Amino acid sequence: MWLLRDSVFIGVLEASPLILAAMGFTLIYYLNGFINFAYGESITYGAYFAALFNVSFGIGFYWSIVPAALLAGGLSVATYLFLFRPAFKRGVKPTEMIILSIGLSFMLRYGLILIVGAENIYLSEPPVAYFNFLGVGATNLQLIALVLVLVFAFNLYWIIYRTGFGEVIRALANNEQLAMVSGINPHKVSVSVWFIAGVAGGLSGVFSGIFALANPLMGWNVILITIMVCIVAGVGSVRGALVASVVAGILTAAITLVSKPLYAEVILLSAFVFVLWYRGRRLT
Repeated sequence: MWLLRDSVFIGVLEASPLILAAMGFTLIYYLNGFINFAYGESITYGAYFAALFNVSFGIGFYWSIVPAALLAGGLSVATYLFLFRPAFKRGVKPTEMIILSIGLSFMLRYGLILIVGAENIYLSEPPVAYFNFLGVGATNLQLIALVLVLVFAFNLYWIIYRTGFGEVIRALANNEQLAMVSGINPHKVSVSVWFIAGVAGGLSGVFSGIFALANPLMGWNVILITIMVCIVAGVGSVRGALVASVVAGILTAAITLVSKPLYAEVILLSAFVFVLWYRGRRLT
């Protein structure tokens, strides 16, 4: 029982940035149908935007969250408007879009290194208080981050599945031509989706940075696990991304509690491969 209790509590805490990253990533895939490796840089830049306000300007951590997330959303929109949208209009195929996104990822990453350097940046933590919940310890920062992540995640879920805007997104993703005939403006919808996805990625980076540190490779280091989570969940399913990221966090925490973090990563990857293999067998 203690293992289950600790795994759920620690896993949900640890999975909170992954929840945001997976939901934002799957939104872009659902709308545009390609794997965007450059999404990892939304995570990285979110952390660095927070560091800009928090460390360079001396603004409190909590006050730096909103502008950092908004700037990450703006960066995501800029990549769509100036690179991906022109590629879509030229009829570039999904495979070439993936290659394009990898190139953009390298450009943004090493551009950041050129400007600010490759050193790790530590965000200034607010006053820390420790709490004990059913025998498991957590800081006030972890709990606040978890609450904010869950609020954003469930609001995004509500927007996608319970509002007219969500219906518009689903209509555009399923049949763009029919959606346009129905009076939907695909450009406005796409800009909105890329902005929301960028905000989600930026928030993921902010919370990842405060739990650990900000460095230019942080987004690249988590984009593969984000993609795997979304594939297992059913790429394009915001609901599935939410559930799969929580399950991945709990599984990782459970394995780490009884072994080593490296074993947790290996077993988690093996579990993903098994799920994909089993799903493929069921379809054949």
